[in-house]
Amino acid sequence: MQSSRWRTLLILFAASACVLALFSWDRVLAPSPHFHFLDLAHSLLEGRLDTDSPNRHKGLKARPGDPRGYQDAINRHLTGGDGKAVGWNDWATIREITLTDGTEVKGVFPWSDQQGDARKRFRTFDGSEMIIDSSLDIKKGCEAPGRKCDRKRHFVSFPPFPAVAMTPLYLVFGYDTNDVLFTVINAAMNAVLLFLLLELLRTRGLSSRSPRENLLLTLLFTFGTVNFFSAIRGEVWFTALILGITLHVLYVMLAVGARHPFWAGLMLALGMATRTPIAFAFAFFALEMFRVGDRMIWPGWGTVFRKGSLFAAPILAVGFTLMAYNYARFDDPFEFGHKFLANGTRASIRDHGLFSFWFLKNNLAAVLTNPPVIDGFRPFIHITRHGLGLFWCTPVLLFVFWPKEWSAFARNVAVTAVIVALPSLFYQNTGWAQFGYRFALDYLPYLFVLLAVCARPFNRLFLAAAVASFLVSTLGAVTFDRMAMFYYD
Repeated sequence: MQSSRWRTLLILFAASACVLALFSWDRVLAPSPHFHFLDLAHSLLEGRLDTDSPNRHKGLKARPGDPRGYQDAINRHLTGGDGKAVGWNDWATIREITLTDGTEVKGVFPWSDQQGDARKRFRTFDGSEMIIDSSLDIKKGCEAPGRKCDRKRHFVSFPPFPAVAMTPLYLVFGYDTNDVLFTVINAAMNAVLLFLLLELLRTRGLSSRSPRENLLLTLLFTFGTVNFFSAIRGEVWFTALILGITLHVLYVMLAVGARHPFWAGLMLALGMATRTPIAFAFAFFALEMFRVGDRMIWPGWGTVFRKGSLFAAPILAVGFTLMAYNYARFDDPFEFGHKFLANGTRASIRDHGLFSFWFLKNNLAAVLTNPPVIDGFRPFIHITRHGLGLFWCTPVLLFVFWPKEWSAFARNVAVTAVIVALPSLFYQNTGWAQFGYRFALDYLPYLFVLLAVCARPFNRLFLAAAVASFLVSTLGAVTFDRMAMFYYD
């Protein structure tokens, strides 16, 4: 029996990896153009928080002392899909300026992309503004005679754990590390982990699904959701989402019944150091501490203190480390650097911040309602680059709202899914550019757990929705960022 189980897991992993690699096609043969995590790994190994990469240019000769593949990575990043030159994509940049009176300020010129006097408005880290005329107000003589004391510093703004996870590969392959292959293998491993989670729920009596039904749900998650088009790309944004699933599923496995508080806390901590919305999944462990069978009861102060302390210890340790990391870069423990993307000139962030009700309408459309457009122009189907709504992409998820059974465990899962999903609804980015709403990957495992534990039969209607999910997601895996004729802004 044990050998049969291992054989099933091995086949699931190998088959998933092969299918994902096949759909990744030429991408899986080389690193992606977006090497942010490798660059961060290099900086951390050098004992630095910033990077000089955005100061480099395309087509230069490699310099003595450059890490392996460094200039090639820069050339890839600065070359668009059509072969034309493009700029640096999603790097945080700040200015450190010394004024003529000796005052040192850090921040950005948020309106430097505009004309007139607005270009001179400088916003400091603490949010205050001042007028700085670069020709009159900046001290000279820094680093070289006559040179202005105006230094640009560049940072990787994404949470750092994926860079830590890729460091062993960087030490071997440098900037030639194939992040696409890394992401494909990671996604195949996620299929195994999700199947193990669903089987754990079955053996603990929380799900009545058979192993065959759990396998179907696993394949649906892997190839019938936004996971499919995300897993085959590599690239910093998608690599973080896929690694986030790994840590999130491990967290849920360890948190069921609040059985392994320390290890659950560690997985959650590493998850939030990969994708910050995962931090809100603390609610699942907290709720599970109060669940006994199908009832929610008070377990006693001793149990709450013991399990809560073990759960919180790694979260606090990683959390304070992240806060110190952020403060050292931006004088703000809660700022990863997204506010300073594009030199701080992104209009939506500049005008409304990273989170605001202003973004709710567009995010709700991206999550729920964005449909494919069927029209009379070839290829007769067009998709907004804000992505298809979740239920257009994966119609089988509609069965989450049609449970046959509803338990205390299901309530805990549903509440956690809502809590994790909420922050993204107010975020300044819908996920653009994407085939489907990719930020759903931060809570999608909970929705598949609900499909398992709510016991709705896999009847013909469900199977038809499953087939549609596979077909639509395959369309995304084949066309996204390959066939521009299917997409519009």
